[in-house]
Amino acid sequence: MNYTFKTYFLMLAHYNQWANQKLFSTLISLTEEQLNQDCKAYFKSLMQTANHVLVGDILWFERINGVVASTYALDEVLYNELAQLENARIEHDQSLINFIHEHDEVSFHQMITYVRRGQVYTEPLIEILAHLFNHQTHHRGQMHSMIFELTAKSLELDLIFFQREYAYLYR
Repeated sequence: MNYTFKTYFLMLAHYNQWANQKLFSTLISLTEEQLNQDCKAYFKSLMQTANHVLVGDILWFERINGVVASTYALDEVLYNELAQLENARIEHDQSLINFIHEHDEVSFHQMITYVRRGQVYTEPLIEILAHLFNHQTHHRGQMHSMIFELTAKSLELDLIFFQREYAYLYR
């Protein structure tokens, strides 16, 4: 098996899509009060945390694509309505998958230069993508904890569950 960065990032992009779908299928079962309840997390509520993940993805995706990044604050709420947030999440997850499909192995080794708060950074695309996917996983874990606190419901969002079901696609 020739396991490339492209193969690996495709797996992570599909995993994130799968995990986000599972997460949002649980979020839609919650009340507005539960979605917006301060759970004492860094971004406070489920809605604020889910918006933060999307904001982070948008900012990184703009940087990767050479677009001047939006001026969103990291705690900005782009969508107050769960249905709108879910639609944006679905669209962005597909954009990430498409982005990886469109690139060859060599392009993952390119350096990306961007400006953040007036400072210029240059980092390998491989590391940026690793961060982007890890960032989503990190905050999904926080949201999972909030959901458990609010409902005593546990979700199976670990990568291994996805791999057991879909790993054959990446071998």
